[in-house]
Amino acid sequence: MQSYSFTDLILFLGVSQGVFLSLSLRLLHNRNKPANKMLSILLLIAALMLFARMSAFRIPEDWVWRFGILVDTVIFLFGPFTYTYVRRLLYRESPDFHLKWWHYMPACLHLLYYFATLTVPLAEFNTLYFSGKLYLMFFIVEGCGLISFIFYWIKTILLVRRYRDEAPDQLSYNQAILRFVIFLLLPLGVFMLLWGISFTTTNFLGKPFPYADYVTMWVSTPAFIYVVGFFSLRQPEIFRLPLPKLPTSKKDRLKPDQIQKLQKRLQYYISEEKVFLMPKLTLKELAEKMNTSSNNLSWLLNQVYQASFYDYINRHRIAAFLNKIDRKEHLRHTLLALAMDVGFNSKSTFNKAFKNEKGTTPSAYIKSLNVA
Repeated sequence: MQSYSFTDLILFLGVSQGVFLSLSLRLLHNRNKPANKMLSILLLIAALMLFARMSAFRIPEDWVWRFGILVDTVIFLFGPFTYTYVRRLLYRESPDFHLKWWHYMPACLHLLYYFATLTVPLAEFNTLYFSGKLYLMFFIVEGCGLISFIFYWIKTILLVRRYRDEAPDQLSYNQAILRFVIFLLLPLGVFMLLWGISFTTTNFLGKPFPYADYVTMWVSTPAFIYVVGFFSLRQPEIFRLPLPKLPTSKKDRLKPDQIQKLQKRLQYYISEEKVFLMPKLTLKELAEKMNTSSNNLSWLLNQVYQASFYDYINRHRIAAFLNKIDRKEHLRHTLLALAMDVGFNSKSTFNKAFKNEKGTTPSAYIKSLNVA
């Protein structure tokens, strides 16, 4: 009778948790449903990966080896799905973003290969497998899977850089979402690096890498995706940027009389309405108040005021903060409390904006006033 170890129990619980997390993300309300839908698919893939590894080593039947070839198809889906998840997490698009069909061609080709193996009798297939005659095919599959992983990881990194560069033109505050995405991508990058080293040393140097191999990646990657899944359950809805279209021409976007009207409206909402006191103010919200488009307001800020939306709004928040300092309010309240009063939503955003504006920290600035 087959005996099972504590490791088997852990793997079984891992598979169960993957299914549970996948279903839980589907039931979340008021969250980024397009992104969570893709994450739930990734979690199901992760559960399948763990189940396949557990089955391959603990179930003695010969057919399991052939089933493993089918499950290997997911290595060609992991990269595209991860990219799609991050894009849906960061950007708001209608309809929901989907990669083109050809991104899934490697997975389809691998499925065709699997169905081709079914034409070979099981006994003959096992003979080919254990004699090493299928080495070349396994080499090609793993190599192509690694290349796919690298390609989509780099593609996702470039997408995150694009979001980071565009966010200041849309938001007046910093979001934790970038830290979350980096938390996702950096470990995956480490897994990819170790997998690449293992693949190279094993197949070209004949020396298996002692710290990681193909199986290790199959276990560590889904385990990490589970961590991401649990973290996502606690994530609030974030402000997703609309994916901007390529600009046609920035010159002469607005006529002089239109610029003057927008400047007057902007001055009114800054001076009278004091919209900068809204911690979650976005470019879209301000543009709607001014009865103009986000593109027009962004153009005005960049071309006339030579500032991003983030810098422009925080510049007025810093001015309001300095007025409080002039009135000696810092003697009765903490600097963070004053920063929150003028619209900042975090200490890090406040410190960064203050240093950009004054070239020093808030505490050092106040000390210089006392010395003077």
